Amino acid sequence: MVSFFNYLDRYGISILVEPIKTELSLSDTQMGLLTGFAFTATYGLFGLPLARWADQRSRVRLLAFCLAVWSVATAAMSAASNFSQMVIARVVVGIGEAGGNPASHSLIGDFYPAETRARGLSLFQLGGIVGGTLGIGLVGYAADQLGWRLVMLGMGLLGLPLVLIILLTLEEPPRGRFQQDDAAEQPIGTWFEAVRVILKRRTMRHLLVAFSLVSFGTLGVAAWSAPFFMRIHELSLTEVGIVLGSISGIGALLGAVLGAVFAPALVKRDRRWELWWPAVVYLVAWPLHVIGYTSDSLWLVYSVLAFATFLVMSAAGLINSAVQSVVPSTARAMSISLIMIAGILVGGGSGPLLVGALSDALSAKYGDQGLRYSLVVATTIMTWGVAHFVFAARHLRRELTN
Repeated sequence: MVSFFNYLDRYGISILVEPIKTELSLSDTQMGLLTGFAFTATYGLFGLPLARWADQRSRVRLLAFCLAVWSVATAAMSAASNFSQMVIARVVVGIGEAGGNPASHSLIGDFYPAETRARGLSLFQLGGIVGGTLGIGLVGYAADQLGWRLVMLGMGLLGLPLVLIILLTLEEPPRGRFQQDDAAEQPIGTWFEAVRVILKRRTMRHLLVAFSLVSFGTLGVAAWSAPFFMRIHELSLTEVGIVLGSISGIGALLGAVLGAVFAPALVKRDRRWELWWPAVVYLVAWPLHVIGYTSDSLWLVYSVLAFATFLVMSAAGLINSAVQSVVPSTARAMSISLIMIAGILVGGGSGPLLVGALSDALSAKYGDQGLRYSLVVATTIMTWGVAHFVFAARHLRRELTN
């Protein structure tokens, strides 16, 4: 449920881009900043300190606190009357979510052993998929009926009861429960030292580059998928919600299930599949995205984008599991935070901004088609990340800690 509200509050704004832009008289570049850097700047700034807190103190309490912060901030966006107020509220959402994923992933790492950890993380992703795709379908429908302000208010307030449920029911597991290397459990002094310990792993260095690049493509286009369907294919908010919710959402759900079911078998055969499979996935996903954003056939667009989402989500649990495979448990939340920051800053920040700015630049010559071409550019960049997944796999077995 935390994962559900994390992704709903983070990406729900993407389907509300057009009504927010129209009411507040904003440009595509401003909307790119709002959906991108307004969130990612504070996510990056607060991510490491909050992750360090998760590595040293109660992860359950941190998770509850972060959920409360981003829920209240999301609700506050409904009262914004100008761009500056929207940015301030979005910044606070980034602060809250900066600690949510590191705490969650660290807890999951102590609930599941290495052989089935990818399954646990894939199941965790299911909550995010429902919030980030199927939930967004409901956001589109509700926004058509009630307006974007009431929808934004509801998105935030609905997460608050979960804060009490976490505090009253979620138990803190023993830290480092499945760690094999006892020396790796020695306390790490400062968060600067924790970063140094993590970056000593060549696997982690290549993973950071790989995840940044693929996130640039996937998150950059995700922020502009709703405007793409509304401008290029002339769909309404409700229709876009159905498309992104049912087509892409079903693909994501099936992909996460595939990862949960088959990932343990791959990992048992060879731990390097934690990185080989993502390399295969993103190599295949790129041409599917290009077809999806250049075709005029709606059914072909739906099909290829759903299949691309299916593939990408099948690899999510394996990538997060690979991160935990090569770092000590006392730096686990920090390592997840570094990966998330890399993906959020480059993918969630630069991706939407570049797509928006390129769309503005191309619109003078191509009109609404400029958005289509800018999306193709963004998806092409992620192919560079494939090589770094392969490079990371070369070092994985030598650097395993659990």
